[in-house]
Amino acid sequence: MNLLIFKLAATPLLVLTATRLQRRYGGTIGGVFTGLPVTSAPLSLFLALENGAGFAARAAVGTLLGLIAMAGFCAAYARSARHLRWGAALALAAATSAALFIALARLPQRPLPAAALVFPALLALALLIGRARPAAAPPHPWWDLPARAGFALAAVLGITAAAAHLGPTWSGMLATLPILSAVMGGFTHRHAGAEAARALLRGIVVGALGAAAFNLIVALAVVRLGVAPAYGAAITAALVLAWASHALFERGHGASALKLS
Repeated sequence: MNLLIFKLAATPLLVLTATRLQRRYGGTIGGVFTGLPVTSAPLSLFLALENGAGFAARAAVGTLLGLIAMAGFCAAYARSARHLRWGAALALAAATSAALFIALARLPQRPLPAAALVFPALLALALLIGRARPAAAPPHPWWDLPARAGFALAAVLGITAAAAHLGPTWSGMLATLPILSAVMGGFTHRHAGAEAARALLRGIVVGALGAAAFNLIVALAVVRLGVAPAYGAAITAALVLAWASHALFERGHGASALKLS
């Protein structure tokens, strides 16, 4: 019961904090906050507490690989939004993401080979999206914050309850379903245009580099170091790498290299 209360309190609070930061800074920086492991971090922690460190380590590898499918959704949407309406772009991106999830679930679930695939893939997808032209951010809909908190809480409660049946790989991968990316990307595209959506989605992919660091450290360290040291190190690494990646991309070292903007 105490763990359930912790889930009910901690997950929405984490989402609320990240959303406030996103709204304050907006654009690409707002996307970086969305790309951080706002849902997958508490989910991973609860998997460790309820199912053991070994289960959480294996699930973290699934989440690590799933980030490619999430970023693939963002890239497919951002590129197609230039030519398609939001509904068509959403359908194309969802199909791309689904195909990637199915393919990634078949890969060997080992942390270092997964990391060797994930980090270059995220960098490549961020470059593929390219730098967006300046665009005004849309007003925040009234349902934005309740939807984010509700999705995150539903994901944590649902996946942790079904973890024994899903297994570690799909328990981890389902944490990266691009629900928030779809909701906010589609809303931004519809109300502020393709460039504003591209800025948000590019930021999500850049922020996912931090999420990748988080899950890699959990996968490698939670069994050896224990829950508290491993998750403390993972959270620190996620924040540092996400912010460093944002600073690097905003200086133009990435997008200008391939002339994709």
